[in-house]
Amino acid sequence: MTEDKQSQFTVVSPEYWQKRWEERKIGWHKTNVDSLLEKHVDKLINGRNNIRIFFPFCGKALDMKCLWEMGHVIVGVEAARTALKEFFEENSIKYTVSDLPDGAGSLFTSEDNRIHLYCCDLFSFKSDFGGPMNGVWDRGALVAINKEDRPRYVEILSSLLAPDFCYLVETCEFDETKHSGPPFFVSDKDLNDLYGEKFTLTKLDRQDAFEEQHKARGIDSFLRSCI
Repeated sequence: MTEDKQSQFTVVSPEYWQKRWEERKIGWHKTNVDSLLEKHVDKLINGRNNIRIFFPFCGKALDMKCLWEMGHVIVGVEAARTALKEFFEENSIKYTVSDLPDGAGSLFTSEDNRIHLYCCDLFSFKSDFGGPMNGVWDRGALVAINKEDRPRYVEILSSLLAPDFCYLVETCEFDETKHSGPPFFVSDKDLNDLYGEKFTLTKLDRQDAFEEQHKARGIDSFLRSCI
């Protein structure tokens, strides 16, 4: 684990996440659909059919399969090739793999052309790859990037959005002096600073998400919110 000597927060990169997947240190991956998505999916879909939904840092999340089965188009970005390969194979979805222009990475595409998962650095993702997006489900991206990269992250996502977009983001709250991340603590002020000028923010939910893995890290309280 690498730490920034000034902030004492773990510094993450595409290589960091690739290594986590290679070593199977993927405690964030869930074997079920996220409960906050299940509860608030109507806010994301907003009565629309066949919309294009973006999954930053998608991993092999079952949330993608869930929304795909509802008839929507899925666009994801993930640095770890292993995660994308496992998503298709574990869910028995036929797919092809092609190279992105200029050696930017690879594109995994489902046989029905409704799942497009890009294996590349999120900060290299371009709007002409897969936009515009009608929805975004950010369960683990904002909380998994370096704090200094957050403004650039929001700028990139803003460039991908269609006029009718709906955007759900999950954040977590804990004593960041006890855990260097990831995930990283995201406060309400952080959200307002990042999104307040361009977006209307509504807190939809706040849940106690404390688990044994948090206790092992010295964390005694862990909350997650859906905005």
